[in-house]
Amino acid sequence: MPLDPRLSRNYRDHTSETQRETYRQWADTYDQELLEEFGYRAPHAAVEHLLHIVPDRDSQILDMGCGTGIVGELLHVAGYREIDGLDLSPEMLAKAKERKVYRKLGEADLFAELSLNPEYDAVICVGVFSHGQSHPFDLAKLFSALKPEGRVIATVNGKGWLELGWEKRLAESAQQHSFLVETIDDIPYLTLQGIPGKLLTARHAT
Repeated sequence: MPLDPRLSRNYRDHTSETQRETYRQWADTYDQELLEEFGYRAPHAAVEHLLHIVPDRDSQILDMGCGTGIVGELLHVAGYREIDGLDLSPEMLAKAKERKVYRKLGEADLFAELSLNPEYDAVICVGVFSHGQSHPFDLAKLFSALKPEGRVIATVNGKGWLELGWEKRLAESAQQHSFLVETIDDIPYLTLQGIPGKLLTARHAT
C-alpha cells in the first residue's frame, strides 16, 4: 500500500520548527484524518495498557506530545482526572484545551532541552516516536518527570521501528541513561495504512 503523503512528511528527521509548522497546518483536520482515514489505534492500545499497570485513578499522569488531546480524553473517560499535557504545537494544544480533560497544558519540545519535575506516576507518550535519529535517546528525557516508582508508556511507529533499528538504539539508550525496558509489545497503530506499532513500558533502573 502506498504511504499517504500526509504521513510520509513526518517519517524523516525534522527540525522542531518544521514539525511545529506541520502541526500548525494539520491541527484542524488531524483527528478526522488520523482516526477515520488512517485507522489510528495507538492511543487506545496505550491507554488500555496504562489501565492495567497504573490502575489508581488518582494517579498523576503526564501526556507528553498530547496533540489534540485524543489520549487525554481516553484517560478521562476511563476515570483519570489528574492529567497534564505538553506539546510542541500551540495550535494542537488549543484543540486539546477544548476537550476540557486536562488539569494543565503547556508547550514543550521533547527534542530540545527539557526541564520536568518528578511529580508523575506515569508518563504516556503516544504518536511521538518514529524515524528521528535521536528518538530512542530522547525517550530517556521522560524519566525526569517520574516519581521513583513511576512508569513510562510510549508507542513507536512500526515503520520507524524497523527502518531506524530502534531495538538496538533503545538498548543503547537504556544503558546510557539507566532505565529498564520492562515490556515491548506489538500493537495496532495505523491500521488502514497497514502500519503496526510497538508499545514500550519502562522505568528507572534503580
